[in-house]
Amino acid sequence: MHDLTKLLIERDTQQHKAELEKLREENLRLLQQVSDKIDNAEAKITESAINKTLSVLDNTRKWILGMFAVFATVLTLAGFVGISGVSSKMTAIVTDKVNGWLRFDDENSGGYRVMDELRTSALLDSLTLRFARDNARGGGSQPHLNAAETQRLMAIILNPASDDYQFRDALHLIIASRGIFGRVMADDTGKKIADILGNNAFNNDKKVAVLEAMKAERSLYPLTLQMLDDRSDRYDESILTDAFTNVRQFDEQRARQFAEANLNTFKSPRNRVELASYLIDIGADGPEIDKLIAELRRQQQAQQYKNFVWNGYYQELIFARIEHGLKAAAPDVPALARFISTQMDKGLQLALSDFSNGKPYLHFSLDKTSSAVKQPENLFGNAALVDAIVKAQPLTAGRLQKVSDFFQTTDRGLWVTTLMMTPAATTQLTLADGRKAQGDEILDRVWLRVEEKAGQPALIASWREKTGSVHEGIVTDIVNGEQAHFLVDFNSWQLSNYTWKTDPIEELY
Repeated sequence: MHDLTKLLIERDTQQHKAELEKLREENLRLLQQVSDKIDNAEAKITESAINKTLSVLDNTRKWILGMFAVFATVLTLAGFVGISGVSSKMTAIVTDKVNGWLRFDDENSGGYRVMDELRTSALLDSLTLRFARDNARGGGSQPHLNAAETQRLMAIILNPASDDYQFRDALHLIIASRGIFGRVMADDTGKKIADILGNNAFNNDKKVAVLEAMKAERSLYPLTLQMLDDRSDRYDESILTDAFTNVRQFDEQRARQFAEANLNTFKSPRNRVELASYLIDIGADGPEIDKLIAELRRQQQAQQYKNFVWNGYYQELIFARIEHGLKAAAPDVPALARFISTQMDKGLQLALSDFSNGKPYLHFSLDKTSSAVKQPENLFGNAALVDAIVKAQPLTAGRLQKVSDFFQTTDRGLWVTTLMMTPAATTQLTLADGRKAQGDEILDRVWLRVEEKAGQPALIASWREKTGSVHEGIVTDIVNGEQAHFLVDFNSWQLSNYTWKTDPIEELY
């Protein structure tokens, strides 16, 4: 049993029970929120259906009232020419007009147009809501469409005159419903959608929507590859970047060539970061990306000074380098430790997101920009990496406080991660009250964390001596800390609850 467990067993038992209860209550609350939102949306759809249906009848009513006014005038004149013929003619006109408005099988009728729009909107809303409900209940990460629903959505997508918003909604539902199939198979459905890019009947907004939605689809690959190989200037760099996003899924060599060729020629920082992030991800990092980071940092500092605006471009590349190092099968521990330590000196922090923004998740933060830690156990669970980060600089009490603060995270008073030290026999801690903790007298490990004392952050150590007595105090000095070993204590199940998970609904958009 870890020494941390021994030290905390008396003081944390109730906290763990409270944590489980809070998690249970939070899950119930989130599920209720989803249910309430779905119910509200369904009510709005029903209200919309009623309002649009009544609008057909309202148009008809207004037209009839208008005709009555005309009819009254005509009746006055009819006294001179005979009322019978005029009455028959006016009755026929009104009857034909009303019947035309209320015919839902005639594409030119007002009733058909309103009901068709209503049917389309209701279908898109109901499918999105159904997907949200199924996902909330653990029913999967993609919508399941029947043949009729698929056919109707495809009709919207392949119609150049369809509303842009409805086109985008239908497109996202179709792509999401294909799942992994669309990534490995270039089927007829995918080809029909991809052909929109070469069809001048579709506007540019629809074409851009296709590029963005099909970024992982093989059906798009032949067209996007042609776009990257096109030597003309007819595609702007944002369109080429969207095409590159698709090509990178299927042709690493061509994607790498494109990224390296355009890293310093593209003008948009956003597009340059996209190319650089890809090169980092495939292990093609290098001096050109160092230059780009330095350039973007200078631009951001100048922009902050003038406009108080933060783009967060260079930070994305810092996060990308850390994540690349963490996901490696055999990470370069010394190099990654030095890099993280250097970024800590520049303000890099680990933290949990604010509970008010939804379920908290672990993220890196640097210069007012954050990024989710995608594989936190690769960081906290790699004891050699943690140890190397701690020792990347001379191990003073100040350094130990800094790294302890970096590695510790709490959620509403409950510990999620915290730094531990296994002292060597010669390791010695000096406390603020003059006491000394000698390594060869300590049983197992020392718990290190930063807490506020007298209004100031202080490094606190707790340990159990071999005699069984427990001690705690503020650390003011450490000797022979380099001979000790450091690691992060955490619970894997608990940590997984604080790992960012993409919302399938958000992925639609």
